[in-house]
Amino acid sequence: MTTHPRRAPRSSPLSRVLGLALAFVLLAGVAHAQPVVVPDRVAVRFFSPETGGAAQPRFLTERELGLFARIEALVEQVPVEADVYPERYARAAVDRLVARAMLASLLVQRGSEPPDLPRLALDARAELTDRIGGPAVLEDAMQREGIEESELLAFLRDQVRATWYVDKAITPVIAVTEDSLREAFRSTLHPFRNQKFEDARPRLRRWLVAERMRAAELEFLQSARTRIKIATVLPFPR
Repeated sequence: MTTHPRRAPRSSPLSRVLGLALAFVLLAGVAHAQPVVVPDRVAVRFFSPETGGAAQPRFLTERELGLFARIEALVEQVPVEADVYPERYARAAVDRLVARAMLASLLVQRGSEPPDLPRLALDARAELTDRIGGPAVLEDAMQREGIEESELLAFLRDQVRATWYVDKAITPVIAVTEDSLREAFRSTLHPFRNQKFEDARPRLRRWLVAERMRAAELEFLQSARTRIKIATVLPFPR
């Protein structure tokens, strides 16, 4: 007896339409299950010979600029309402971030890194926390601008590199003598005024180094203005 293979039943036009409809429903469900990713908008574009020239422009996003503009306001103890801050703080943030990027790049070009860079970046985070009013203030600023911890630490690593370069190649900023520390405690407006000198000593030392660096980076930026091209993509203030 000869057997013949059975043919699969032909699908009707209606079943094919229903199958397509089901496929579209399943695809739509998958699409809706995916989170919506909002693109991070570029706020500033800049380059200089130190950062690789026009062929390698650097960018600051709206979120990054927002965080550091907010920090500049907090350093001066100026309250920031919602997401609006004076234009001068956004411009101050751009100046500092550009200067730090240039100085950090100069250190990288030397083929060296600060020793124990991750720990120094955490020290820089602790100093920033003291400078603007405590951990809760920094966490609130990061949350408002949508900045992750890893993003903040990337900027702080560049800050450490910049500080290291300035100290080695331009002017000493890291070494702090006992006399200069006591003088700073007596005569400067620092975050530890309500503490005894001995209690404030390690944090005051860290603060004083950062204070010297803040002055040095702006001085460097002024001397390098003719070499820097900065383009604002989004208007100030937000």
